[in-house]
Amino acid sequence: MSSETELSDLMVAAYTHQKNDEISLAIQAWNALINHPSTDKHLRANAHLSLGRLHQLQGNDDLAIESISNAIKANPNSSEAHFCLAHMAQKEEDFEVAITHFESVLALNSKDCGAFNNLGNCYDRLEKTTEAIEAYSKAIELDKGYIAAVYNRGNAFLKLGKEDLAYKDLSKAIELDTNFYQAYYNRGTLLKRLGKSDQAQQDLDRAKILAQQDLESQEALCKTH
Repeated sequence: MSSETELSDLMVAAYTHQKNDEISLAIQAWNALINHPSTDKHLRANAHLSLGRLHQLQGNDDLAIESISNAIKANPNSSEAHFCLAHMAQKEEDFEVAITHFESVLALNSKDCGAFNNLGNCYDRLEKTTEAIEAYSKAIELDKGYIAAVYNRGNAFLKLGKEDLAYKDLSKAIELDTNFYQAYYNRGTLLKRLGKSDQAQQDLDRAKILAQQDLESQEALCKTH
């Protein structure tokens, strides 16, 4: 059997086991692929990355980090691997580490608006609001309709007391999604601060209605599963 056929069979086996939720067997297949002498750096990096995700599913975060770090060693240009490590660090509230990895992602792909938005979220959690706004703005430059970045930037402007800019972004978020109850609530809070009581109450009432509808929808979904 040729090396190409062996590699192909291992990949098919790994993906098939994953699809069937046979995690342990999938891990064995990916490890076999990693250790195959004909596996090149790109395939090895992807195998390490897949292995890391499987370890995450099993709740083995230490092994997941080790596998994804190995993906970067195999292929330093794997922006996907850096993003995974950044997301894991962000989840653990290790924002400095997350920032380092998001910056690595952006060094490899300067048009990743999701990385810019998450970078902004990390800066925001570290109370570096100006840096957060810069990151959100870059995400919006890449995608005018990126609602998460628009909403997040609006909230960041609120922190700095830039009411006009905050109002503009929160209104844009509502324009992009008329059911975005968090944006209605924050805009209503801002309007109340500005002494516009009637407009504020309209937004706050709308937020309450939409939040209740969302809760009922989630409850109904849970009952069907």
